Amino acid sequence: MFGYVKIAKDELRVREYNVFRAYYCGLCKTLKKEYGFASRMGLSYDVTFLALLLSSLCEEETSFVPERCIVSPVRKKPMARPFVPLSYTAAVNVMLAVGKIRDNWRDEHSVKALFAMPVMAHAKRKVKKKYPELFSVVEKHLKQLSRLEKEQCDELDRLAEEFAGLMQEVFSAAPGVGETERRILSHIGYGLGRFIYILDAYEDREKDKKENNFNPFLLAKETPVTEEIRQMLEFTLSEISNSYQLLNIKRNRPILDNILYLGLPESMSRVFDGVKKEKEVHERSL
Repeated sequence: MFGYVKIAKDELRVREYNVFRAYYCGLCKTLKKEYGFASRMGLSYDVTFLALLLSSLCEEETSFVPERCIVSPVRKKPMARPFVPLSYTAAVNVMLAVGKIRDNWRDEHSVKALFAMPVMAHAKRKVKKKYPELFSVVEKHLKQLSRLEKEQCDELDRLAEEFAGLMQEVFSAAPGVGETERRILSHIGYGLGRFIYILDAYEDREKDKKENNFNPFLLAKETPVTEEIRQMLEFTLSEISNSYQLLNIKRNRPILDNILYLGLPESMSRVFDGVKKEKEVHERSL
């Protein structure tokens, strides 16, 4: 259910692109440091957006340092040094990755998911101990979503509401932000969660039909009208944009603008134009 919150790479300047990559690599490094080597398997561009957004609201400037990594063991690359926004985002990434792995096992009996569960067990215990309340809320939404899917719920809004609520909690629980910013982040998280769930379900219709997986669009009494779904998602993007414009962005605005005004619409267009979903490959794809 991830891979839609991306940059429109061709529209970024080289310097901006390098900053985005530095955040991605810094988040990867933070995951390894705080939750172990295996936790990096769930790293996504969606969560990198959250790291960028939170750092843009933070008074503390982001520091970048040249470091080597397993992907680039010889040549050093600039990486965002671990600090509060990256640490929080790493925890969120672990929570979402654990949920995705469990869903893949439940829905598809994926062998990869079966092997990934014990590998991620250590990271899961650590993040549960560090953020018990948020972990509990995320689990509650994921379990409710799972229950609705098992019951073959055909109410798209009801299903999207659960994932939207999950993302709303994740964005609004961020440390170090004021109450006004927290409310705005809450709206952005809710809109993104709704956008991601609906777009993902729409894109996976044929795949889920072949594999006999749950999909609310397959249960609908009428065939979904593409233009109506597009308009629904465009309205959601406009709501996200309205909330985003209320934030006091201190840095990274060109990158954030690129993601919200170009990257998200590009992901939507790709789905409606029938272009296959790109497989998200770890840092090498950057």
